[in-house]
Amino acid sequence: MFQHINNILYQFRYCFNREKTWQWFVVLIMGFIIRSDDYGVTKVISALKLKPELYHTMLHFFRSTGYEVPQIYKKWIKIVQKEVNFMRIANRVILLGDHIKIPKEGRRMPGIQIIHQESQNSGKGEYIEGHIHAQVSALISGKGLTRSLPLWTERQQSPPKLEGCKKPNGDTLITQMLNLAAKAAGPIDQKIVLALDAYFAKASAFLAADKCVLENGERQLEIITRGRRDTVGYTLPNPRPRGKRGPNRKYGERIALYSLFSDMGRFTETTLQLYGKPTKVRFQCMDLIWKPLGRVVRFVAVESCLGKMVLMYSGIDLQPEDIITTFALRFKIETSFNEQKNGNGCFAYRFWTTALPKRKRWSKNNRIPVIDSSVLVEDAEFAIDSYICLSTISVGIMTVIGFTHNSQIWGRYPGWVRTRRFIIPTIAIIKETLAHDLPAFLQLYPALPLCSIINNRLRHAMFLYDDIA
Repeated sequence: MFQHINNILYQFRYCFNREKTWQWFVVLIMGFIIRSDDYGVTKVISALKLKPELYHTMLHFFRSTGYEVPQIYKKWIKIVQKEVNFMRIANRVILLGDHIKIPKEGRRMPGIQIIHQESQNSGKGEYIEGHIHAQVSALISGKGLTRSLPLWTERQQSPPKLEGCKKPNGDTLITQMLNLAAKAAGPIDQKIVLALDAYFAKASAFLAADKCVLENGERQLEIITRGRRDTVGYTLPNPRPRGKRGPNRKYGERIALYSLFSDMGRFTETTLQLYGKPTKVRFQCMDLIWKPLGRVVRFVAVESCLGKMVLMYSGIDLQPEDIITTFALRFKIETSFNEQKNGNGCFAYRFWTTALPKRKRWSKNNRIPVIDSSVLVEDAEFAIDSYICLSTISVGIMTVIGFTHNSQIWGRYPGWVRTRRFIIPTIAIIKETLAHDLPAFLQLYPALPLCSIINNRLRHAMFLYDDIA
C-alpha cells in the first residue's frame, strides 16, 4: 500500500520548482491521510510526530511560489487515469459535478459571502456565511461497488449584481461549474458526459458545454440534468406550404413535459440498476426544441417507485436507459462530499490576513471591502486553494488504495466491524489502517523517498518505538 502511495506522490515531483517544496507536499499529503481529526495543519504535526518547530515552515508551503495549483490538478487527473479505469457509458467517461457550501466565520478571511442553502434539515439555517466549492469527480467501480473519485475542487463566488438591476456582473455559479468541468476534461481528452442536479437546468449551462470540444472539432462535453416542473419543449415545425408567404416557423407543437405522465400508455417499461438495486421504471423519450437554448434537446420522462421526473440531455446520441442510469449515479458525489467534509476534514482551513478589514457580520455580497494590500489577500486565497487541492488529492489516493488493496486493508485493519457491508473499505477504515501501519513502514524501508522525507522530520529517529522499549 505504502509503496503504491510512494509511486503516486513521486510522479508529482516535476510540478514543483524546488525539491524541498515537493517534500513538504509529500509530508502534508501523508498527514492529511492519517490524521484522525480536522484540526488543520496542527494535526499533521501530531499525526506524523514531526518536530514542533517545523509548524511555521509547513505553513509557508501554502503560500509558496514554487508551484501552481492548476498544474497539480492536471497532473493528478493524468495519474489517476493510469491507476484506475473510469466508468463509461456509451463510450463516454462519466463525470459528476456539484457545489458544496461550507460555513466560515473568519472576519478577515477572503471571499466569504452570505449563501442561501435549501435543506429539509431543521438544523441547517436558510442563510449562512461561508464559501462555495465546486467539485468535478469521476466514477470508479469494482467488487459490485461504485464510488466517486474527486478530480478537481475549486472555490467559487457568486458574482455581485449590477447596479439598478438583478443581472450578475460576471460568470454565474452555473457557468463557473461548466468551466471547471471543461478544465477537468482537458487532461482526459475523451468524450465526456457530466451529470448535474436540477440547479443547472439553465441555457447557460448548455451553452458553456457547447464550447468544450476535442482537437478534431467534435463535441467533448455533454450534460445530463433534471428539468423543472414547468419545462416545455416544442416539436420540429412543419415546412411552410409552397406558395404561402411568410417566414418558416421556428417551433412546432408545444408540449409540457410533465403532462406526458397523464398518458402512461405511451411509456416503455423496463428494469434498470438504480441506486444499487434493480428498479422497475417507465419512461418516454422525446427529442424536442428547448426554447431557452434554441435547439433540439433529448427529454426523458421517467416514473419509478422513487417518483416522477424529467431528465434533459444536451445531445441526442445517448439512449434513454443510459441517461436514466447516469443520472442515478449523480448521488455518489453527495456521499463523497460527506466523507471529505466529516471524515477527512477537507474544508477545515483557517487562512486569513490582516490586509482585510474586519468584516461586519452579514454584510451584503455586493459591498467591496477596502484592501490594504492585494498581494496579501491573494496569498491567503492561494493558501485556501492549496489546502483544498491537497485535501482532494489525499481523498483520491485513499479511494484508489481502497479499490486496489482492499484485501490487504481488511487484513491489516486494527479495528472491528460487526457487519461488513462491502468488500471495498470506507475512507475511515483506510485512514485507520494506514495510520496504524505507517510507523512500522517508516522503520522497515528507510531508503524509500516517502520514508526518508518523513524520517528526516521526526522529533527523533526512534521516537515511535522508545515507549515500547
